[in-house]
Amino acid sequence: MHQPDYRDLASNEYVLPWTYLHAIKDYSDMAFHLEANPAARVSFNFVPILLEQLQDYTQQFKTNTLRDPLLALLIKEDLAGISQEDCNLICESCFKSHHEKMLSPFPHYQRLLQLYQLVEPLMELQKENKQYQFHYLTAQYKADLLVWYHLAWCGESLRRNNSVVQALMTKGVLFTLEDRQALFEMIAETISGLIPRYKALMQKKQIELSTTPYYHPILPLLLDFRSTLDAMPDAPLPESPGYVGGRARAVAHVESAKKSHQDYFGVVPRGMWPAEGGVSHAALSLMAEHGVEWAATGQAVLFNSLHKSHMSNVNKNDYLYQPYRVTNGEHDIMCFFRDDQLSDKIGFEYAKIHSHDAVTDFISTLEN
Repeated sequence: MHQPDYRDLASNEYVLPWTYLHAIKDYSDMAFHLEANPAARVSFNFVPILLEQLQDYTQQFKTNTLRDPLLALLIKEDLAGISQEDCNLICESCFKSHHEKMLSPFPHYQRLLQLYQLVEPLMELQKENKQYQFHYLTAQYKADLLVWYHLAWCGESLRRNNSVVQALMTKGVLFTLEDRQALFEMIAETISGLIPRYKALMQKKQIELSTTPYYHPILPLLLDFRSTLDAMPDAPLPESPGYVGGRARAVAHVESAKKSHQDYFGVVPRGMWPAEGGVSHAALSLMAEHGVEWAATGQAVLFNSLHKSHMSNVNKNDYLYQPYRVTNGEHDIMCFFRDDQLSDKIGFEYAKIHSHDAVTDFISTLEN
């Protein structure tokens, strides 16, 4: 699981809300499914910069010092008196969702979009006269839009089991400040509970948690620009042979990731998923030298390696579904390679079809 750092480095304010929105949707749902199915066994990867942001949101909730402007607007008492900049933030942000899955199922949310589309041409005429640009959108409209946007981002586990979410979805319109505060408190509780929930699942040995070099760098390029040629022999390269201080930086990313993981989960991670699945022999060796026991990447990496070894005609059933030991002569690391076709089905295809058909295809793919 990964989100880049969405904070402005100067102000420490969040520029985009994706970390907390995915937290109440995907990260919460995945924990729920594991909690509901104790026989399931799963490996999860947390990128440290995501954990840092989740913890940062938790601290914001504890201290009531919000640095996410959209989240702050959700509990703003007087939405009638907000600035034009804040009005623009609400309108630009609150329709950013997968409309087919997250807007179309909710008639009240659909009507808010239809109203906006009606007044948008009038707002465009007032673009130069910013004082009146958002004149057609009342405080109640903004309140309802903020609530529905956050409700649409709530995961299925919250929609089915959280009384606040259910009550607000049933109400549908004319949300009060108290409604918005209740939704905010639910969001705060959900996000603050995520790391402890995954830690509890790990302690039950139901899941294994791995990490990634801290700020999600492409480790092989930090070590040697020429590693690019392993995958793209004709790619142009910088004049410099390598990143200045690259190895020291790579070590810092690996070590700080391990320390961060231990701080959050109480154990040193055994595994590491390289950023973007980028590996090289040097990168794997560095991880092994610093105590990483296993790494994972994509099937294409293994295929290219086998191709160079004149083994690319082997059936993937004979080479893919097994670990490989990579060694530099002094340190070893086990490497696992993802089935890219199955991964794409899970990530992109199964959401488009009926759940029974998806499960049937998933099982069939595994059995074959």
